[in-house]
Amino acid sequence: MKKNFQILVITGILLVITVGMAFAAEKLPAPFVILPQPQNLVLLKGSGLEAGKLHQLILKGDFKRPVMGNLLSQLIIGKTAGKGTLELILDKNRTAIPSEEGYIMTISDDKVEILANGEAGLFYGCQSLEQLLEDARDYQKPVPACKITDYPALSYRAVHWDVKHHLDHMNYYYESIDRLARYKINAIVFEFEDKLRYRRQPLVGAPHSISIDEMAALTHYARERHIEITPLVQGLGHATFILKHQEYANLREMSWNRWAFCPLNEGTYQVLFDLYRDAIDATPGSKYIHIGGDEIGNIGLCPRCKPTAEKEGMMALNLYWLKRVCEFAKENNRIPIFWDDMPLKYAGVVESADNDSLSDSELDEIWQKGIPKLDSLLTDFPKNCVYMRWNYSMARQPGNIRILDWYKSRGLQAMIATATNAQGGILFQTDERNLGNTSTGISTIRSFIQLAAEKKISGELCTAWDDRAPHMENRWRGFIASGEYGWSPNGRSLEEFDKAWLQREFGLSIPDYYSFNQKLRIGSMLRYEAFFRNGDLLSDENGLQSVVQLEHWLTPLEGQEKRCFDYTSKLIDLPDLNSPGSWSRKYKVRLDESSIEINNFESTSERLAELYNSCKRNSYYWSLSKSLYNFQISAPRILLALKDCDTADKAKQKAGIENVKKAMSDFQQTWEDVKLVYSQTSFITNPPNFIPDRYFHLASQREDLSWMIQAEQLYYGMIDKWLHSEH
Repeated sequence: MKKNFQILVITGILLVITVGMAFAAEKLPAPFVILPQPQNLVLLKGSGLEAGKLHQLILKGDFKRPVMGNLLSQLIIGKTAGKGTLELILDKNRTAIPSEEGYIMTISDDKVEILANGEAGLFYGCQSLEQLLEDARDYQKPVPACKITDYPALSYRAVHWDVKHHLDHMNYYYESIDRLARYKINAIVFEFEDKLRYRRQPLVGAPHSISIDEMAALTHYARERHIEITPLVQGLGHATFILKHQEYANLREMSWNRWAFCPLNEGTYQVLFDLYRDAIDATPGSKYIHIGGDEIGNIGLCPRCKPTAEKEGMMALNLYWLKRVCEFAKENNRIPIFWDDMPLKYAGVVESADNDSLSDSELDEIWQKGIPKLDSLLTDFPKNCVYMRWNYSMARQPGNIRILDWYKSRGLQAMIATATNAQGGILFQTDERNLGNTSTGISTIRSFIQLAAEKKISGELCTAWDDRAPHMENRWRGFIASGEYGWSPNGRSLEEFDKAWLQREFGLSIPDYYSFNQKLRIGSMLRYEAFFRNGDLLSDENGLQSVVQLEHWLTPLEGQEKRCFDYTSKLIDLPDLNSPGSWSRKYKVRLDESSIEINNFESTSERLAELYNSCKRNSYYWSLSKSLYNFQISAPRILLALKDCDTADKAKQKAGIENVKKAMSDFQQTWEDVKLVYSQTSFITNPPNFIPDRYFHLASQREDLSWMIQAEQLYYGMIDKWLHSEH
């Protein structure tokens, strides 16, 4: 008893010391930035480290030289320590570092020592040093003498690459892995869908998909940088990429619906297990396999499943599938990860996770009914599974917290998943909808990760859904934020993070970042909704208009592909030259907004060009930004040109018609530029033998990048007919 008491006292003292370190940490003087923010930093007396002074590397311990960045990779191996030396020391008995990913780095008198008890710690110490050396070089200032003690809060810090609607070039994936490692992200959940060239079920893989050997090579490259690639192959639902093929039609729950497998059809498991085996071969040595399982619906309806659904409930069917795939994962030495929403939905509690307006009594009533349903099938919840609690809001809803607590109290392992929501920063695109606080996406990421750290949850995933296939560059601000807060949840404020992000990613400082970003986003949304009737616009929570999801009116329902839709009825009309001025009055608000955008165009385009020319890293981001901005201005141009036509003055009307023609020509030119810039990193056209996977996502509607401009194509077709009919 006395011994236990002493252990408790010592543990308490260590905890106080650790917490004290976290709060007592000093900050590096400007302009030096390490991202993610280190757990503890102490400035030392004396001289630090000047740029270019390091020239040799000494390795102490049984390990190979870690992969290094551009600056440190130039160091030669030396024999004796001294000035100009980076000394890496691996000491597996150094228990003062609470993680194999942690390190202690001391910088003084033009030399550096990095100490760790794991090779990952040495790697991450070098990543931090590389960032400091970049700043020393860029700002011509010596790195101050300091001691950094650093380690992650969460052990599994993952981002999500979803390639259902687009595929990037392999070199971009390699470059992205280097970029993730720079920010101490250590996992990628790679959602293949049909973009892996499956061997056992070759019909599923798209013609331009990644081969298993290519993926295995990428996995090896990532592991050298302490990143694990976790494959994700959707299982029971989200299966249209498989079930679109008639050869698999007999495995559908409903013959006319390609969304879900029948969970009681043994053929389901023959196909899925083949796909899982290929995914495992493509990611050799990885710990996890993500089996999907979310948003299933449409099960319990076929003659095979209906009796079970009626007798035991839908949750039993879902858990039967989960049990089968978890057994498969165990046999193949993988830990399965599972989206957790469906069992919670069947128990009636999942809605409470997204609703922060419930009263305590309403919440209690929901959970009093739900817990018995969950507990009645608790033995059917596989214990070797990780239940991925996904929530794309602030995650502090009491219902969401109760779900996490239920997992813990029942001995089930949980991780959390948040989302980037395309909060890519200054890039703007068709699914950039948040025009309020530009840090909103980052605040949700931070909120959920902080909750995970409080609940002692070891892993987090930052998802990046490809529903509208935004360019990957649109995701990086969110990815990097998940690395920042997954490592140090209570570190920087949102404003401090954005300053660090701009400096680390681009070597830039943008004092008016938020106002500049806001201006670009408003222009982006104007382009997105420029041609829609007011009846097809809704006001969001900020009082701003956003388009009802475009895909829902561009896509026929399944089984109605041959139905004729009048898509143009959703678009605004054109000027009636027999009633001059009426069109301009009708659309005055958007025409006024267009005038503002045109007036801002010259200064904004010059600003983007300046950022492109002055950035020290990642100029592609600004090249893409420039091309998208030049493209988006085409919408206000065409609207104002149409306004010029809306007059009784024949001479002005004629000049307006010429302006319309020029605006349409400018649109084509800027669109060609967007395609050219996109093609530098991405495949922008599906091959001719690709079998389309048509459902409500906008990006699934075309076999090339023109899914982005369907509204423009429809409206410009109307203009072309109008020009010929009127003139």
